Amino acid sequence: MSHPTRFLQSLALRCKEQFEENCGALHVIFPNKRAGLYFASYLAEYYDKPVWSPVITSFESFVEEQQDKKLADELQLSFILYKAYKILVPSAEPFDAFLPWGEMILKDFNDIDNYLVETEHIFSVIKSQKELDDSFQFLSEEDKKIIQGFWQGFLPEPDKKQTEFIKTWSILDRLYVQFNELLAEQNLIYKGRLFRDFCEQNDVLEQRQVWFAGFNALTKAEEQIIKGCLAGGNSDIFWEIDQYYYQNEFQEAGLFFRAYGQDDVLGPSIKRDVIEQLNSPNKRIELVSAPLKMGQIMAANQKLDELAASPEGLKDTLVILADESYLPNLLDKLPASVSKVNVTMGWSIGHARFYILMQKIIALKLSLTHHQNRQLNYKEILSILAFNDLLGIDKASVDAFVAHSTENNRFYFSLQEVEVLLPVLSQLLRPTDETNEFLQILVDYIHGLDMSQLQELDKSVAVALHATFKRLAQASEQYQVALQMVSLLRLFKKLGNTIKLPFTGEIDGGLQVMGILETRNLSFTNVLILGMNEGSWPKDSSQSSFVPYNIRKAFDLPTTEHQDAMQAYLFYRLLHSTENLWVTYNNITEFNKNGELSRYIQQLKHESAIQFAEASVMTHVQAEPAHEITKTKEGEALVQLKRYLLGSENPRRLSPSALNTYIDCSLKFYFKYIEEIYEPKEIKEDIDPSLLGNLLHTAMEYLYEGTTELTTDTIATLENEIETAVKSSFVFHKLEVGEGQRTIGRQLIVLEVVKKFVVEILRADGRYAPFDILALESTDYLVDYPIETMEGSAKVALKGVIDRVDQKNQHIRIVDYKSGRDERDFSGIPELIDGDSANRNKAVFQLFYYAMLYKENHPDSQLPIQPLMYNSKDLYQRDFDGQIRQKKGTDRKARTIMNYQEVEEEFREVLEGLLTEIFNTSVNFTQTDDTKKCQYCPYIQICRRA
Repeated sequence: MSHPTRFLQSLALRCKEQFEENCGALHVIFPNKRAGLYFASYLAEYYDKPVWSPVITSFESFVEEQQDKKLADELQLSFILYKAYKILVPSAEPFDAFLPWGEMILKDFNDIDNYLVETEHIFSVIKSQKELDDSFQFLSEEDKKIIQGFWQGFLPEPDKKQTEFIKTWSILDRLYVQFNELLAEQNLIYKGRLFRDFCEQNDVLEQRQVWFAGFNALTKAEEQIIKGCLAGGNSDIFWEIDQYYYQNEFQEAGLFFRAYGQDDVLGPSIKRDVIEQLNSPNKRIELVSAPLKMGQIMAANQKLDELAASPEGLKDTLVILADESYLPNLLDKLPASVSKVNVTMGWSIGHARFYILMQKIIALKLSLTHHQNRQLNYKEILSILAFNDLLGIDKASVDAFVAHSTENNRFYFSLQEVEVLLPVLSQLLRPTDETNEFLQILVDYIHGLDMSQLQELDKSVAVALHATFKRLAQASEQYQVALQMVSLLRLFKKLGNTIKLPFTGEIDGGLQVMGILETRNLSFTNVLILGMNEGSWPKDSSQSSFVPYNIRKAFDLPTTEHQDAMQAYLFYRLLHSTENLWVTYNNITEFNKNGELSRYIQQLKHESAIQFAEASVMTHVQAEPAHEITKTKEGEALVQLKRYLLGSENPRRLSPSALNTYIDCSLKFYFKYIEEIYEPKEIKEDIDPSLLGNLLHTAMEYLYEGTTELTTDTIATLENEIETAVKSSFVFHKLEVGEGQRTIGRQLIVLEVVKKFVVEILRADGRYAPFDILALESTDYLVDYPIETMEGSAKVALKGVIDRVDQKNQHIRIVDYKSGRDERDFSGIPELIDGDSANRNKAVFQLFYYAMLYKENHPDSQLPIQPLMYNSKDLYQRDFDGQIRQKKGTDRKARTIMNYQEVEEEFREVLEGLLTEIFNTSVNFTQTDDTKKCQYCPYIQICRRA
């Protein structure tokens, strides 16, 4: 039988050869349970009949089984530590403020115990500068200065944060004791203390027959346990080491092995197990750069297709995700050739839809708690309704809510209104006095869900969060910690990264997908690594700690160098027996992504004999040229256009706004008035210029309604009604004002602006009073305008709504209110319809159009008709009169238009030409050449001018 090259397989063969059928008394301990499954599988292949298997377990499980204390979870530890802290510091900060510090302390306590550091010594060193000097005579002067320099940053006149930091340092020793006492009272323990306590059971250890296999970075506790077992003479330890990084002191992957090689107990086994497989010219790595996540996944799929078509298929193929966020996209995009996939990795629930929904609800609840009288806005509600399936709300209810909100322009809702519209959501957000009460609401909600309606992933996350919320509520009550909503949200965000769904796939058959840690001790023929970027593998090894770096180093506590060495080993170990390694990395440095290739690959390229083949995946984006869009006036388009001619079926009438649209861009006119493609109705939180104008027009209509003669006395009376008229206008346009409603701050500002407009209009009218009001916002002005078309004579159906018509003596005025930046000056009449002219005045064109409508509707009247514009730009001037003025030209003098008849003939000629062009079938609808007009056009996407 040839000796296998794979670590676990060779270990299984050794077990068979050494113990034959008597391996049942042996304990085989691996860094994780996954390696044990593969070992058991290999072992089974060497036996042709049933035998007792060795006890196969992980180091943590092995130690935990030997003791009667229960491992506490992170939530319990955080609460118990805070309780211990409050005993020592009665005026302790709230749990929310303590939590980040508490996490650091827990990690430091765990490290101190795992590395068997004498607690009294290290805590006194941290606390006392003098003792630091006395205890570290062996340190170089340079190292002492570095430590002292760190300390000096806190000593001279520290600020509040530094004071808190030093205060916590000063009680670390007592906190450690108090914390462990509280744990002992409940028969609880944490991992570091579990290992420290077990180390003291040397007599038990020596009696065991144990194999330790596949370890790299041992804590001092693990090392002592292993040595205790080896001292009995019945145990052994097996390493997976390659000469490439073991003998080279500059290779970080061999950092720990070189240290163990110098140890009297571990050294012999290290030297025995060193192999030479990695640095071979026969090895080949295919390196593929691809854009971002999806580029790498699609490139990997091509490789998987290729491997699936091979005789061996995918049975010995592993995909490693350096970034776990790749998992959902990878599974979603796997090619059809991958018939079976086994996922083995911990997947953070922070990426799951159900977790995101809960985070949104907790954040919204926090906001409501801080602002008890505030209402929910439409966008907040809609963002939660995006998860309607998880809330048990059917799509019809969501659509009904959207329709109700849009129709009524409702942006803000009280909880009472939400209770009627969306009872499930209001139940989740109902007022509570304490956070625990809210946690119970979440627990009851998840408990009441119909799990059969959820997808498997959502179901798993819901179950995990149900248990988490219950534990949070129980821990808060048990340890008498008043959990605030802000603390809950912070804890929940942390849990999104720490709670992982333990995906565990089968080991036989199909494609294997794993995270980095899950690959320990495993070997595959084909390995694909996705996301091999600096920052992903290796990850950032920086860590927060109350124990300064140099003190950590002095006490042999883990530092960033330890973390770097562990990550490096996990990568280099893969190369021992892998025949085909295929690596992708992101080559785009943007969107907060690092486009730098991992340094491990860079080092191998320059230092090893391994052959590299490099390729790049490019996403070829070929933008289609923006072709000019034209629409001919034929077929259905012509039928729809003729609706604006008198005598047509389903008749329509053209407004001045429609004509102005045609002048600016005839294609926009086609989209809006021929195809009738309208903008979707949206809820307006802000008031746009169009709505501002409508508010002013409606307010003036309400104010002057019922008034036929306007005198100075009438105006004085109307001044007291301005507030009512403006608020009535807001209500008409479905904007919330008044008592019992939430008026948005911006709306209050607009309310005042409209009131000021109305005040100035009254002042202007007061200067002209007395006069009679003939019409307000009248829609009765219709005209059938004759033109000549290619098919003969026709009449165009025109309409218009005139803001106000008034009369004084024998003088008619057409008044148009303008709340924008419109001017009262214009150049020539032809320029009013010249879309290419920078001097075109839309507002004046509209006024002359209104004057034409009035005159056509009063053919027997010979009274002069004066068009006036009450424009906001000039309204505040003392001598404001609203009159329209024509600028001086080469063939004309400047003048004020006192009577429409002065420009009537020329305006009708220009208007007739415009209408004739609109109905001329040889003139197509085309895009404007002025792209500035496209900036805010709703059809900009259709025209591809975005």
